[in-house]
Amino acid sequence: MKYTFQDSTELPLQRDFIQDLNNFIEMAKKVLPLENSAIELSEEESEEISSLEKRLQEIEAFNKDVQQYVDERSKGAEDKEILECRNSVIDVCNEVSNRGIKDLNLKLEQIKRQSESGIYKIEMDLLNNLNPLFESGIYGSNKAYSIAMKDMSLKGELKAEFSGMEYTCDLTYAHDILTIREVSGNLSLPTWTKSLFSKENKLKIIDVSEYTITSMNFDGDRHIDVSFENKKGEQKFKVVSDNDTYQIYHGDLDITSDETLLKSLNVDSIATLVEDVKKYMEMFIKSQTLTHILLDGKDAVRNNEVFDCLKLVAEQYGDIVRESLEKGYVKNEITIKIEASDGTRTEKYITKEEAFDQLAELGSEGLELASILGVD
Repeated sequence: MKYTFQDSTELPLQRDFIQDLNNFIEMAKKVLPLENSAIELSEEESEEISSLEKRLQEIEAFNKDVQQYVDERSKGAEDKEILECRNSVIDVCNEVSNRGIKDLNLKLEQIKRQSESGIYKIEMDLLNNLNPLFESGIYGSNKAYSIAMKDMSLKGELKAEFSGMEYTCDLTYAHDILTIREVSGNLSLPTWTKSLFSKENKLKIIDVSEYTITSMNFDGDRHIDVSFENKKGEQKFKVVSDNDTYQIYHGDLDITSDETLLKSLNVDSIATLVEDVKKYMEMFIKSQTLTHILLDGKDAVRNNEVFDCLKLVAEQYGDIVRESLEKGYVKNEITIKIEASDGTRTEKYITKEEAFDQLAELGSEGLELASILGVD
């Protein structure tokens, strides 16, 4: 597919922007009411907690005042009856106060648990509804991938950053167990081995094609590494690439620092492996689940700052909206052209009015998003 503006200039990103914009609006219509309900729940909890804490303080203060008063009134008294009365008053006051304090503390803990449970549910709903946007709709974010073997299965993680916003996703891949051959075909590596009849090291070429990959990492820029081992875990290798330079380890042995071993190394096959590892981590994702969003280093979901995150995305989308309007032929229509591989051409559009009306349903927050998108 080829995506262009109406004047046939290519979109800055080859994506169906109209679909992404519609998805963004639909997602905002789900997410913002959820966040507002979390804010309301937090406010209600704060009010209830504040009220209970005030009652606790009043009980403790009253108990203290009563004891001080009784102590003052009975000061210097020697009569048995007066002292017994003093002690009885203090004992009863302590008993009732302690019982009330205990009941209120139990109620306080119950409110906190119920509120935490309710907020946690909303947070999970927020992450689930945001997942499609963060799966494919955040343009230009810096993404770092990591995969590791856990519980006999490959588990992945994506960490990405965009305009002060960071997010993390759990990834599953097309393979639970992955070999070098499945990623990049045949691969052999040179190493040293000891002869049975001699203490001298002997050069040996090991076919690692069927070795199992135990971890892969790509920082989104220039660093890639992949670790793999044989079935018994006795032979372990690691290939590291930084700025198109390679280091290869067999256990603790740095193969690439040994001139003799280096001569027997097929560097082209290593370059191919590194590129294939990168492609696998980026392109063979089976599922992606959003787990955390940070804004300026703090939990955006827990701190009710999802709206602020949406504004950052809207700023990015707004640039494309304005460019589409400038290069379009119909006033107030955001239009792109799509050319399929067979040459078929179609157009997709959404009017500013359609986008604005949907966002306006969300009140002031929707109107602010509409303004940032440039559809007001």
